[in-house]
Amino acid sequence: MTDSGKKNFLILGCGSIGRRHIANLSALGVKDFILLDKDESRLREAAAGLCSPVMVKNLSKALEARPFAALICLPTSLHLSFALRLARKGVHLFIEKPLSMSLEGVDELSEMVAKKGITAMMGMCYRFHPVMQAIKERLDSGIIGTVYHVNYFGGFYLPYWHRDEDYRLEYAARAELGGGVLLTSIHGLDNLRWLFGEVSEVKAFMAKLSPLQMDVEDMALGVMRFCSGTYVSWQSDFLQQADQHRMVIVGEKGTMRFDVLKGVEEINIGNGGKWKTRRIPFDVNSMYVREMECFLSALDEGLPVEAGLTEGIKTLELAMKVRESSLRDSVKKELKACLST
Repeated sequence: MTDSGKKNFLILGCGSIGRRHIANLSALGVKDFILLDKDESRLREAAAGLCSPVMVKNLSKALEARPFAALICLPTSLHLSFALRLARKGVHLFIEKPLSMSLEGVDELSEMVAKKGITAMMGMCYRFHPVMQAIKERLDSGIIGTVYHVNYFGGFYLPYWHRDEDYRLEYAARAELGGGVLLTSIHGLDNLRWLFGEVSEVKAFMAKLSPLQMDVEDMALGVMRFCSGTYVSWQSDFLQQADQHRMVIVGEKGTMRFDVLKGVEEINIGNGGKWKTRRIPFDVNSMYVREMECFLSALDEGLPVEAGLTEGIKTLELAMKVRESSLRDSVKKELKACLST
């Protein structure tokens, strides 16, 4: 049992990801939970199988229970404000992606985390995905030498995301809650930073292409130049009724292809050689378990987290660069249209 089993964990938001974290923390030895959600039925569902959890509907009541650590699993628009309130109380933080819907206030949170000496980790679960870790290992080994360019693309159909829920009501479909594919699928941008370093320049487009009933973009794509000299084309959307998540990496010595959903690695090294294929078995929940193990190890043993608050800020900064580039392009088009009339 982890030492964290003796301390209470506050779960803010008992939707699908909140319930997943509750189950995984419980399996890892955590026993005492404070559950926060405005929806009574979600609270009851999340509490099933737990031993006398505290159930509340607002943060003030939750703070009365003196949480040791908190997992913020709320709509994006609420992440930062709740994180700040908890950080001021010295509560350790696990914040689901993205950190916020803008950069306003993130420096204040960073300063408070440092001042209070608390652990703050971002929910960037794909850093723990076996296929992503295989990509990282291959790149670090130098098997294809200098990376010239990368094609990274994927997407899913939003109405199929949580089939037992109305997609129109989900945060991902609502601008006021910080929705849209850019922030909802920010994992992709975080993966690129983690694998290839920082970005020096972005050219991007975002648009609402489908008849889906929402007021946010359902497609985002961009071309990025990294400080290393690598070029990346990146795309994500809410449109693909057959989910995809793929990466092609071209280097001086060969090419690598990865299908993250199927767990397939293909490598071709030099002189038109044959493709070597390897299966990478995984269970989807394993990456969530591993990130919780990382968080608990940081709390119990003082070990570093894989994706700390600084990483969350840098990935959010990249997302804002994508947004700004797309907005600049839209303004140029509108100005051109006005001048031509």
